[in-house]
Amino acid sequence: MNKLIEIFAMGAMAATSMAQLGENPQIDIKARVRGEIEWRDVVDVSVGTADAVELEVGVFLYRKYGFDMARCTCSLLVSGWNVGDQAILLDRADGAAHPDGRQGPFNFGGQAQAAYTTGLDAGRLRIAAAGNPGDVPAGAVNMTRLSTSMTDFPLEGVLGYRFDITLANPHPGDPSVRTLVADAPLDRVTSYAVFESRSSVFSTSIRDLLVATDVASFRVRWTKCPSGCAADFDCDGFVAGDDFDRFVAAFVVGSGDADFDGDGFVSGDDFDGYVSAFVAGC
Repeated sequence: MNKLIEIFAMGAMAATSMAQLGENPQIDIKARVRGEIEWRDVVDVSVGTADAVELEVGVFLYRKYGFDMARCTCSLLVSGWNVGDQAILLDRADGAAHPDGRQGPFNFGGQAQAAYTTGLDAGRLRIAAAGNPGDVPAGAVNMTRLSTSMTDFPLEGVLGYRFDITLANPHPGDPSVRTLVADAPLDRVTSYAVFESRSSVFSTSIRDLLVATDVASFRVRWTKCPSGCAADFDCDGFVAGDDFDRFVAAFVVGSGDADFDGDGFVSGDDFDGYVSAFVAGC
């Protein structure tokens, strides 16, 4: 894609470590622009109006005791889904017969996953077991391991599931802003367990100890110009006084061109946002 990407990890969420806060087991969802290395809690992306945005989503599993992770069964939800967006469930590197998404040794059994975006899932992406259009909690993604394949997964988190999404501008050619959240709600987690020892044949459930999922959020902003430079108001490829003057003129008359944050209103937030972008330049 021909795009200019800016990625910001906000505040305390900028940490690159996978370390988890708290004392209980937890599911942590993280994301990144496709091809990047670092997983983040918050991804903020700016692109030109014609570009789709390609993201990767990872589901990390944490435990606070036990020898190793055994399984997690949960449905995965992404809010703010639009017609034109796409979800890609990845084939496992060791050769699954279907798009699966489960990572490493988390692939015991013949269950296949599916992406649901219509019917009761209109406006969201739900990833669950194939054949579960009714959003039955028990029909979730089953990330299960055999005790014979234990590999001493660390306490601080292991990648259990991964999928890609491609987000489209809902107003092609025009500025737009979208905010999405990826979650694994606790009411969609039907099992979460660890092996107690290397010799364990059975795992121990820690489902009731789970704390709320650490979600991943996305802010995707399509700018006015294909260059992806938010401050280039006249789209001539440069940021100069003319850009500032033209924005102010549009702002004064309440023109939709001055709706800098794309929320459908022209307000002081738009003015402040544009001034910040102008000062930062491109």
